Amino acid sequence: MTERCSSFTDEPLPGTASTETGWLCIENESGWGRDPFSGGTFAPEVGEAIERFAEERALRVLLIHRPGRAGGTGPRRVFVADSVPGRSSLRMFTVADYAEIPGLPVDDPAAGAPAGPIALVCTNGKRDVCCAVLGRPIAAELADRYPEPVVWECSHTGGHRFAPVVIVLPTGYTYGRVSGAQAAAALDAARGGEVSTSGLRGRSSIPPAEQAAEVAVRGLLGPVGPEVLRTMSDGAPSAGVHAVTVRHEDGRAWSMTVAAEDLPPRMMSCGKKPSPARAWRVSGLHEDGN
Repeated sequence: MTERCSSFTDEPLPGTASTETGWLCIENESGWGRDPFSGGTFAPEVGEAIERFAEERALRVLLIHRPGRAGGTGPRRVFVADSVPGRSSLRMFTVADYAEIPGLPVDDPAAGAPAGPIALVCTNGKRDVCCAVLGRPIAAELADRYPEPVVWECSHTGGHRFAPVVIVLPTGYTYGRVSGAQAAAALDAARGGEVSTSGLRGRSSIPPAEQAAEVAVRGLLGPVGPEVLRTMSDGAPSAGVHAVTVRHEDGRAWSMTVAAEDLPPRMMSCGKKPSPARAWRVSGLHEDGN
């Protein structure tokens, strides 16, 4: 059996979500390259303009299409997500040509059509075969469950060694090594105003140590809303050890330490040489005042 990067399962999931505060998801039915700007999707000058547009607004660009590429040739949907706690939002725009994207009024919070939660499943085989082989069946299973366009295959999101990978927008909660049932639970929870904890890697808009701490507290609480918790950590960790506090909107708070622990080297991507890895370990978790 061929060893793939996703064969290594000893790396804990919490704290591994790619750190992104916002997303620009562009519907595209053609083939993808290793990244959104390398596969010939955009004319060079259009791609450069979109890249600048996204960088100026701290938006991660993803290409998306409906599972199976069952799309048409009409207007293309563009989703803009803000994943920052307390202001998360998802809006949809439509364009007839990609050249229109840099002119979209995304800086106006009233522009665009409000959209409900969507699930992105990474299936970019040009970047890593694990995402294609493991992600596409999950995307197809979810698409059969939700006939409306809330499930999308997407280009590289980061962390293909955790494939199948699912990101729920607008919040940016990221999941790894999910089964079809776990992926459905993540989307169902989001549509119901909660966060599923099964396979949860963390929220993209907060640092890794805080992601791990929040996942630990969510494990204690069970499914609760995405905005009921806030995280805070020391600005100058000592030897990779962070002091993190997670606060609930009802006044409760939990303190803990989160330390980066070295793991044996492993392939971070299929076909690559082994490289260092680390785990985020939570210890000393206690509810303040108890």
